Amino acid sequence: MDFERTAAELVQAVRGNRSQNALSRRAGYRSNIVRRWERGACWPTVARFLELCALLKLDVDHCYTDFLHRRPDWLDAHGATSAATVAAFLRELRGKTPILELARVSGFNRYSVSRWLSGTAEPKLPEFLRLIETASGRLLDFLATLVDPAALPSVAPRWTLLRSARELAYGQPWSHAVLRALELEDYARFGYARPGWLATKLGLPETQVQQALAALQETGQIRERRARGGSRYDVKQVLRVNTGQDPVRSRSLDLAWTRFAARKLARSHSGSFGFSLFAISKADLRKLRDLHQQYVRAMQSLIASSRATDCVGLYCAQLIDLEDGPQNALAEK
Repeated sequence: MDFERTAAELVQAVRGNRSQNALSRRAGYRSNIVRRWERGACWPTVARFLELCALLKLDVDHCYTDFLHRRPDWLDAHGATSAATVAAFLRELRGKTPILELARVSGFNRYSVSRWLSGTAEPKLPEFLRLIETASGRLLDFLATLVDPAALPSVAPRWTLLRSARELAYGQPWSHAVLRALELEDYARFGYARPGWLATKLGLPETQVQQALAALQETGQIRERRARGGSRYDVKQVLRVNTGQDPVRSRSLDLAWTRFAARKLARSHSGSFGFSLFAISKADLRKLRDLHQQYVRAMQSLIASSRATDCVGLYCAQLIDLEDGPQNALAEK
């Protein structure tokens, strides 16, 4: 992604039909600072940009709560547009990922990343966008809490693809398992000329694999090429698809994968299974939920940085207050 271009387009989309000069004056500037932002001559800090959003009656609280699918404690402690909230948000996205790793993947100096996370320095808007994408892979979802990403030319095609991929994940969960298998190194060596290789690798009926391949082609996530001995499927873009946008459909998807994991357990699969029952305070159970989220973010970082790909993994976990009804279960993605 071109994060500076996206940042300029974001400022323009937030501005809407207002003139650059009028908005600059409304924001308290004597010069036409908005014009300079949109030209990439300089950049606002994230806190300053969010203040501008709030000035234009955009719901900045919603940016965080919609993205995280919950209301974090630090949002009430600091306020939606504060630099402290920006730092807390970045720390949450970082989870347990080492600062050195986050700096390496993002391309930033580790001292800068450390200062941004601690709140002793403020990232500029393009830097903030890059950090969101590096730490979560979900920049488009964050942009969608402010504007329609389809209105940002630099990311509009990717947004269309992401929406199609998300719909497919809801409707045909196995399609994404097939997509992950196409990324395996062994697929390049053994799978091209063996039509049944994907089905064997995933333990699926071949007809189900063929349906998934057709759906992945239709949504533009893969392309088919003729290769020696058969068809070759190439992944066009690797997307991190978050399915928590629709709570009802997300719950059905969680249930489908949990049932699949339960079937593996019943068949004495070699995966890692276990449970623990314990007495604990509700406050500490919420802390466990936070630790679980940090673990998931660290796990996602490790997945993104994995050099070898020779298997498709499935992670399922539940953290539940047994007193609560299903709508109040504490398990979160």
